Amino acid sequence: MAQNSLKIKLQDLECHFTWKLDCSRSKLESLRETLIDIISSEGVQCSWTGQLYNFLAYLHHTLGSREDALQYLKKAEEAIRLNSPDDVELSLVVHYGNLAWVHYHQGELTESQTYVEKVGRLLKDNPSTCPGVVWGERAWTLNKFDVSKKAEALHCFWMALKGDPENKVLRCGYAMAFNKSVENKDITPKLRSEMLEHLRIARELDPEDLYITVMYLQRLAESGQVEEARKLAEEVIEKPLDSFGGFGILLSFFREYVSHDSSIDLVRRTLERHPDSRQLKKHLAQCYKWKIFSQEEKRNSMRHILIENAVNLYEEVVTLYPKSLAIKLGLSAMYKESGRVDRADKIFEDLLLDREGMEPQDLQKFYNWYAQHLFYAKHDASRSINFHKKAAEIMLPTDQRDSSIHVLLSIVRNGGDRAKEIKIYLLYQTPLGKI
Repeated sequence: MAQNSLKIKLQDLECHFTWKLDCSRSKLESLRETLIDIISSEGVQCSWTGQLYNFLAYLHHTLGSREDALQYLKKAEEAIRLNSPDDVELSLVVHYGNLAWVHYHQGELTESQTYVEKVGRLLKDNPSTCPGVVWGERAWTLNKFDVSKKAEALHCFWMALKGDPENKVLRCGYAMAFNKSVENKDITPKLRSEMLEHLRIARELDPEDLYITVMYLQRLAESGQVEEARKLAEEVIEKPLDSFGGFGILLSFFREYVSHDSSIDLVRRTLERHPDSRQLKKHLAQCYKWKIFSQEEKRNSMRHILIENAVNLYEEVVTLYPKSLAIKLGLSAMYKESGRVDRADKIFEDLLLDREGMEPQDLQKFYNWYAQHLFYAKHDASRSINFHKKAAEIMLPTDQRDSSIHVLLSIVRNGGDRAKEIKIYLLYQTPLGKI
């Protein structure tokens, strides 16, 4: 009876264990790797460091690493007390909730009850069962968790700001979440202007937040203010950068609006200062890949040297991120470009055997890439069609699904050998008007 009563109280707590963050093991492992990269970045001490440790503790616990979870929870409390001196007790509500759940799962019911009571005392005199600081941590977590949670994250930031409208950290978080809540293809000119305004206000509140600054200059460029964005980008790279959260966006900006070489030079210079950063090595590998597949590089007689460099780097990065589908697919593409199709085959064959644990979006991406590999590298059109169909069957509105459906539609229009079969199949996958 006592245990049942405790379980009911635990379910009422606001913490990671009650925010419906359940998903596949592969997704949790990917999130854990992302957060470890953020923590590993030098100068990561920011207003949300404690909350980051809380989230990482939850991931370790869910993946079965109980001792690691407790270690990160200890670091979380230290960081929260350091960064939230004004409302430190309320800032510990989520943290104590996590501790209560971890001890409960370990069978330590007395310790679990102690933390439940601590939360109760903290909220006793508070007018809301979910204070603004708790809404803020929930928002931050959901924003990091998955694209499907972006709208909920935005709502949580808005709720947090209702109680603390002048909080610059929450204002920056809202601007970031607002800009990430809509797919690029769905952004209207009016919406882009609104996104830009939120980022401008956030940047004025916290000009040292490089993530916000980089998101702002990217939106500036997309709205046609490229020269202003370039000037701001030059100011950013004068700072002593490490692999901060917006570094990938910054590299994309240089690739798209300056040159491929400029993005490569930037990450190389940064890597010289942080030679052990696996995240920077991953960024450099991606920059190589972007350049290799660019139109101008395809005409370069020395392209094979860059390809070989990319192969070597990707092979190293795969060992640093052994669970990453994107990096394995990147390496397969480099193998194919270097003429080592057999090695690319091996990557796809291994992934095919291991696909049961993939998230639907990863599985869809894998099927689409494998279909392209079968067609272009193996000249196996029939098997390629089969995997394009598998990608289309996963009902997620992604570029990969659009790509596979486009290929299948082109076969129907061109009257290929399996055109009739594919047309019947597509009647169940796409609007009738597209066929």
